This record gives sequence, structure tokens and C-alpha cells, in this order.
Amino acid sequence: MNNKWIILTIACALFCLGACEKQPPADNSGDNTTAQQQQQQQEDNSKTLKTRHYVNFFCFNMMDLYYLWNKEIAAGLKAWTTGDDPVATVASIRYKDAQGEDIDRWSQVIDDFESFYGDVTGNGKTYGFDCVPMYYDQSHTTVCAVVTYTYPDSPAEAAGLKRGDAIVQVNGTTMTPDNYARVYGDLYSGDKLTVGVADEKTGKINSVNLDAKEMYENPVLLSKVFDCGDKKVGYLVYTSFTLDSYKDLIAACTAFKEAGVSELILDLRYNGGGFSLAEQFLASMLAPEDVVQADPKKVLSTEVFNAEWTNYYKTEGIDTNTYFETDFSFKSGKETVKFSTKDANIGLDKLYAIIGSGSASASEALLCDLFPYMSVTLVGEQTHGKFCSGLMFDAVEDFYGYDYYATQLTKEYGSDFIPEAKTYAKNWGIYVMHSRFADRDGVTRCMPDGLKPDVEVEDLPYEPYQLGDPREIMLATTLKLCGYKPTTAPKQRSLSPDHFGPRIQMEPLRADFGRFIILPEELPLHRTK
Repeated sequence: MNNKWIILTIACALFCLGACEKQPPADNSGDNTTAQQQQQQQEDNSKTLKTRHYVNFFCFNMMDLYYLWNKEIAAGLKAWTTGDDPVATVASIRYKDAQGEDIDRWSQVIDDFESFYGDVTGNGKTYGFDCVPMYYDQSHTTVCAVVTYTYPDSPAEAAGLKRGDAIVQVNGTTMTPDNYARVYGDLYSGDKLTVGVADEKTGKINSVNLDAKEMYENPVLLSKVFDCGDKKVGYLVYTSFTLDSYKDLIAACTAFKEAGVSELILDLRYNGGGFSLAEQFLASMLAPEDVVQADPKKVLSTEVFNAEWTNYYKTEGIDTNTYFETDFSFKSGKETVKFSTKDANIGLDKLYAIIGSGSASASEALLCDLFPYMSVTLVGEQTHGKFCSGLMFDAVEDFYGYDYYATQLTKEYGSDFIPEAKTYAKNWGIYVMHSRFADRDGVTRCMPDGLKPDVEVEDLPYEPYQLGDPREIMLATTLKLCGYKPTTAPKQRSLSPDHFGPRIQMEPLRADFGRFIILPEELPLHRTK
């Protein structure tokens, strides 16, 4: 890759101001304003061009250096110019199959990195609920968004939204097959939201107003214990692999251990991924204790990199395996958080995982990595099929000034270009697929189409049973496998199942969906040129 970057010609020219032969009258404020506007326009154009040049330069470097399939997209990299739209460029050149369909559906340029990072860490402005699109009638003329869960202390919970509610209107617009793709997105954006919730008993649509707020969406949504004959079975709902979830995961797993839980139902049906470190510390609490604390350490997972990184690690003798650990740390702002999971290992004999199309990335990696070490039964629907780990880079904070590239920029634009352009590029970033994850034996079970369940059962979120209710269809099916015997008769549905059509297959719009993120400090080396 030495000296591959050729500084590209900027395709757009700046506006030029012509000199006026005659000064306008002093009291002609309109002409003065026009001149000021032209000057401002010129400055804005200059900033826009510098931003675009810098962002393209930065993103090219990250794709060229870190991308798992950098050789396969060599032609696209070569054709990349600084006049291009960086967002569209990465989407167009990322790795595809022979038919032009994306194999890599996840690498992307981000123009609001702060919000992106906040979302994947569980922190950000939110309404605090999730939902799935479904047809609201058998004739498929109306679409609804069925609430799957709400976060505690969220605007959605405060407004009374709950699992099973059917949202048929968003900000006054009724969702239909023609407009739902656009309207549905409003449920995850903005500062204010008004939803119309159908009341089947009265036939009315109840209006619910929500104000988004900054909050941490705690992904440890629910934990409880069920008596299943002569054994106790834990149930844990986990919605995102955030770093801050370590506290509540440790608390939940410690409680399971103290309660004598020998089997666990891990509900990942709505977990779209997160940080690889979170997968590692959760695995340390679920895997057999003798595996986690073995000496020498046992391999939790392996990774496959592009040819250059593979060769580099081999040449330098760098071990890229991930091992079972009990002592962890990560950076949170300027502080380093340290914790241990040693006393939180549950001591499981069996793991059941509830999965669905909303299970992706770190969820799939966790299950893949645990299969060689323990008995795992999958219940539900096929997972998403995200088999890659990615790196997040901030265009300002994570520019390492690769010597060759930086020298060329300085020659072309002067020594002040990079510091100046970084100011304009604030809040841009990129998420790059860096490796394919695999288990200790190099097997990636979820590639290419996801994990298939051992026991198939469809998620029915419109049922009136909340998560954790033993009558909820996916949990009920799994509990039956555990030997659970219901003590109460099933409740009559408040919503008719015949009223709903099928679910609409679309990728979840949660900002953290499909993210399996390696922290930059976890890399053995940041290579410079």
C-alpha cells in the first residue's frame, strides 16, 4: 500500500468576486448586503470544498488501510475523487457479490458522528421504545408499528406505551404500503412525536404525545427466575451490547448465581449488536466457570483480516485471538473503568437463546463463540447474518497523520490545511468493517445468512403479554423446553390475531442495529506510513 494515494483534483471551483468599477451609494444597503452575501457564500463554498476534500481523504485512508475487503474493492478505491459525495461513495464501493448486491451492508460514512456514537453506547436523545412494522389488516391497505418494548424512565413509558400497542398514525399521517418506509422513520427521529395508537375495543385512535430526551437506554431490560420442577431457570432480556451495561449484567448474573440458576434463557431477539468488549465480558459470565478461569487461557474467538493485516500480525508475532478473561477495562471519557466478572459466573449447565431477525452482530458472535464450549439451544427465528467486526473512526480525533499522505496534502494546500480542514470536518466519521469474526476453530456459524433456530417460533408482539410473561409465545415455548409447567390459564387476547397481517420485512431502524464494534485501543497497532 506504500505511496498508493495520489492527491486528487478538486472538481469544483470557488466563486470569484468581480471588482466594481463604481462604488454604490453609501445609503444603498441592499447592494452592501448583496456583497456581504457573496463574500459569505464564497467562504461557505470554500469550507464545503475543504470539508469534502478532507473527509474523502480521511475515509479513503480508513477504507484502504483497515477494510476487510480492500483488495476486492481496489478499482473503486482507485476511482474515488475528492469531488465525490463520501457517503454515497462508500455505499457504492463496499464489497458486493457478482449480482451487485451488498455483502457488506454495514460500512458507512457518518455525518453526525456524535449522535452515532451516542446511539451505539446507549446514550442519546430518544423516545425510548422500539417497534416492528406490520400490516394492520388482512387486505394490506394499512400499516402499523407494533411496540415491542419500552425502556424504563423513558418518554414512551411515561406516556403509557407498552408492548403490543399498534401505532397506525405518525405525526398525523396514517401509514400505508405506499408511505410507511418514509413515515416509519419519524418514530426514531426528531424532538417531538405524536403517535396514533389503535384501540380495537372502541375503534378509536388515541393520540399520544412524546418529547425526546437525553438518556441512557439500559439494555439489561429484564431479569427474573422461573421454577422449572427441580431446577431454577433464569431469564434475561438484553437489547444492546453497550459498555456501561457491565454493572447491570454483573448484578443480574450474580443474582442468578445466588438463586441457584442452572439454566438460562437469554433473550436477544431485539439485540442488534454493540461493542466486542461487551460480548467478551458477557461470555465470561455465561460460559462454564472452568473454561473461563482455565490456565492457560482458552480462546473465545478468532478473527480473519485482509491480507496485509494478516501478514503484518504474522510477521510481528502478534496474537489476534480473543481469550476468556475476568478482568476488564475500557476508557470512558478521560477515565478508565475497571471491573471484574470473576464472581458473577453463573455456573450454567445449559443456555437457551431467543433469537429473531433483530438479532445481529455481537448477538450472533456471542452465540457462535459459546457453541464449542457449552450446550446452546436456539429458539425463535433466523438471525440477521452480520458476521463482521467494525471500527469507528472520528474524522477529527482519529486522524493519525499518515506521513506520506500528510506530506502530499501539505505540498498541495499548505501547512495549515489539515488543522483548518479538521475544523470543518467536525462530527464526520466512518464505520469500517475490519474483520470477520469466528469461533475458536475459525468457524463463523452465522455467515452468510444468520443463525437458524433449533426450535422455530414466530414472534407475536401484538399479543397482550409483556416480555417476561410466561404466556408470551417465544418465552412460553422456551420455558416448555426447560420443563416449566404453567400454573395459570392463558389470558384471552385483547387483540384479535386475525386483525393483523404479516410483519413487513425491513431492517430495524435502531441506530445501534448491526454494530459489532472494536474499540480503536483494542487494535494491536495503529500503523502509520
